[in-house]
Amino acid sequence: MEYSRSIIDIIRERTSRRSYAPRAVEAEKREAIERMFSVVQGPFGGRARFAILDTSGWGEGKINALGTYGTIQGATLFIVGMIERGEHDMEDFGCRFEKIILRATDLGLGTCWIGGIFNRTRFASRAGVRDNEVLPAISPLGYATERRSVADSVVRWSAGSRSRRPWADLFFERDFDRALEAGAAGRYAEPLEMLRLGPSASNRQPWRVVKEQGRDIFHLFLRRSRGYDKLIKAVDLQRLDMGIAMSHFELAASELGLEGGWRASPPRLAFVPERTEYVQSWIGG
Repeated sequence: MEYSRSIIDIIRERTSRRSYAPRAVEAEKREAIERMFSVVQGPFGGRARFAILDTSGWGEGKINALGTYGTIQGATLFIVGMIERGEHDMEDFGCRFEKIILRATDLGLGTCWIGGIFNRTRFASRAGVRDNEVLPAISPLGYATERRSVADSVVRWSAGSRSRRPWADLFFERDFDRALEAGAAGRYAEPLEMLRLGPSASNRQPWRVVKEQGRDIFHLFLRRSRGYDKLIKAVDLQRLDMGIAMSHFELAASELGLEGGWRASPPRLAFVPERTEYVQSWIGG
């Protein structure tokens, strides 16, 4: 993957930015991001396309021209992505799009996942979305202002973006009734921590992981928040979140030289909490 420095450092550095300065993105940085479009891979082999759109003049400065209702300010460039509909399309897209987001962070550019409030129809039309495709999310791209705007601060506060659930809420060993200690995670403590730091819709952090005792096998589950599967027609925001989690885990493991990959290998557990569904498993090499 085309990163210039430690992906673990990039993940720790990444934060959502919603206010942008009137400074153009250099051509070489834009080209570096566009090179990622053809090389990023997802765990499920979906067919995805990405582009950078310039929205200058779309609404002549009207606050709702992009449908973000003022939550994104000053940005004119947006990364957009499309993927063919199919099983695990959202997870596959989420994984790929986050890898692109992290490349932008690597280059010193600001980004922000937007899967909910934006003019999806208008962006889809400009991006040339095909009948068999869906446009799950977009992100502004540019230089963030030094200080966050009032709207940006309010959104971060309301979503609790600064906080993350503790390990005991997210990671388990053998079954869901036993929390995974960092020491028991061994070499995978850092990839799990990178997964924990991932962004998610309204900061719900829906990922749960069960590690097999004594083995480097990690089963990834989605713990659904009520109503999120019906929030936006054709786009499952929490499945996008699972793709983000997979990208963080995979990238960190690769940087640390931990061989392995995602496989379908549902575990046999004595108990699975309500609204919790299996996604995929990481089988260590």
